[in-house]
Amino acid sequence: MESGVLRQITLTLIVSTMALSSGMSTGWLTPMTPKLRRFDSPVGRMTKQDISHLAAVPLYVGFFVAFAYGFIAKKFGRKDALICVGIPSIVSGLILTFTKSKVALFVGRSLGGCTMIGGVMASFMYVSETVNDSIRGTLMTILAFQINVGILLSNVLGDTLSYETFNFIGIAIPVVSSILILWLPESPHFLVDNDRIKDAMRSLLWLKEGDHIAAKSELESIKPDRTAERHISILQVLKFRGSRTALVVSLLACILQCLSGIHATLYYADILSKSSISLMSPAISTNVISLLTLTSTLVCVFLIDTTGRKPLLYLSFIGGCVSLAALTSFLYIQLQGADVTNFGWIPITSMSVFIVCNTAGLATVPVVLTNELPAPNVKPVVSSMVSAIATAIVIAILQSLPILEDNVGLYLVFAISSGFNFLGIFYTWFMVPETSGRSLTRIGRELRGERVLSSSAGGRV
Repeated sequence: MESGVLRQITLTLIVSTMALSSGMSTGWLTPMTPKLRRFDSPVGRMTKQDISHLAAVPLYVGFFVAFAYGFIAKKFGRKDALICVGIPSIVSGLILTFTKSKVALFVGRSLGGCTMIGGVMASFMYVSETVNDSIRGTLMTILAFQINVGILLSNVLGDTLSYETFNFIGIAIPVVSSILILWLPESPHFLVDNDRIKDAMRSLLWLKEGDHIAAKSELESIKPDRTAERHISILQVLKFRGSRTALVVSLLACILQCLSGIHATLYYADILSKSSISLMSPAISTNVISLLTLTSTLVCVFLIDTTGRKPLLYLSFIGGCVSLAALTSFLYIQLQGADVTNFGWIPITSMSVFIVCNTAGLATVPVVLTNELPAPNVKPVVSSMVSAIATAIVIAILQSLPILEDNVGLYLVFAISSGFNFLGIFYTWFMVPETSGRSLTRIGRELRGERVLSSSAGGRV
């Protein structure tokens, strides 16, 4: 066993509580909507338009939050960025628990955008720079798993607990998480980049459970990675080959993730369930989708470092293309007025296959690549740009779905998504480098076009 594995797993589980909080914030609105629509709502009865705005606010805030957390991570450190996620999460929970005002509720959900976007950015960035190469993908996927656990917990606990009790849990998790994170070391990559070599060595000794040889070897592998890109800005990121390639590949991965159809599938899940031969109520259907997502992400945890990143992307894109093409055909034929009674199993089957394939790879791999491809010294800049653009695309998708449905038909929504999944197959083949088992230093050198000697799997170069 490599040095520090148990300690790094413990570190990841601690940080994953922040990802859990992010997931609960993401799933908050689904179970809260019926409670807020009642006349005895804590803030008074909210209209459908109010709920729509409440859903959009965190995304609009998240666009700007991405740059803020990127700045904090680069200027003050990955650990400080994590702690800065906990603070607005706690304040948001307090507001949502005790407010009696609609305005305050919107403020609370706005702060929830910090948790949703910042929690994902900071947690993945921190774990990617503190764990061994051989288990980096697995441990980052645990963060994605916790996000999905958070969404499922929101659906289950939000339906069963009172409004105040559920929101109080949203306070307790980031409080515990922030306290535990205070005891973790800073990223050694960040420390080396800021010439804090002694601090970096102390961090590595903690991460390697006191193994001086392993810590020294790791430190030596990090040092040479400090290049002319060290103090890069957003406007300069395209000037350097390594950071430019990392940005393009990461950005395309996240764009294809957004356009893969996952948002449309979740948005129209109730309609698709009703179109199928199914006895599930909308609430049960939502929980089944969450369980499928959770199970597929768990599969990804065990496969991402053994099969690599690219095979999982192929699974997602091929499965997504085929399942959504079948769904498109069903919806188009139904729109033409044909009798589709004997094919009523297609919508729920297509939706289930799509969710399994999508979450087994595409739901996780893009954020993994975003935190593996850029050199650590430019990662906050690249991560900020990718997160902001992805958030803007999600906003555009959610606003355009009703327009496409009303003016053309629901089939076109999934036809477009199937097409993007088809393009994703070629993107994976021609553009995505395999990063499994490679050190961050080696990945950076390869993207800069440097010749790199091969090494044993999981080893340092």
